[in-house]
Amino acid sequence: MATTSPHTTITIFETDVSSAAAEKILVDTDTEMADATADRLVYYPYRVFGFDLHAEALLDEFGDRVYCGVDLCNDKEMFIEEAPKTTETVVDEDTLVPPADDLTDPERTARRYLVDLARKELRVGSPPDLTVVADRRVYRPFHVVTCATTAAQRLTYIVDAVTGEFHRVYLD
Repeated sequence: MATTSPHTTITIFETDVSSAAAEKILVDTDTEMADATADRLVYYPYRVFGFDLHAEALLDEFGDRVYCGVDLCNDKEMFIEEAPKTTETVVDEDTLVPPADDLTDPERTARRYLVDLARKELRVGSPPDLTVVADRRVYRPFHVVTCATTAAQRLTYIVDAVTGEFHRVYLD
C-alpha cells in the first residue's frame, strides 16, 4: 500500500517557466546535452516584506513602497522591483525546502539591506524611515531537471521557474 505525503497550501511567486521550457533551456545550452527531463518542482522559502520608505537627502525628499525578500535558508536578501505577483497552490510537504533553524531576524536583515541600498542609491545621510506594510512567506519554485549528455553522463540541475536561470546540483 503506497503512502502519500501530507499536503499543504503555500503562496508561491508566479511562474513564467514551464517544465517543458526548463528542459529546453538546458538542452539548448550545450551541444553535448542530449536530453532533459523535469522530474519535479521544489519550493524554496522566502519572507517578503513591503516597506513604506521615507528618506530625506540634502535638497530632496523621497517616499516609495519598496519590497525585499529574505532567503530563509541563507539569510540573504534580494530587492524586488515591484509588488511580487503570487498565487496559492497545494503541494506535497516533502517538496518544501526547510528553512534554516538558526536565522535570527529576517525583518532586521531586510531593513539593514534597504538602509544600505538607500544610502548608496539615494545618497541620503541619515537612515530612511521604514514602515512594514506587508510581511508574508512566499516560496520560489524550482524545476529539478535530470539531463543526459552525449557521453551518457547523468547531471542534475535546478531551473528557476520564475526567471529560467539554472544551476548545477552536485549530488554525492
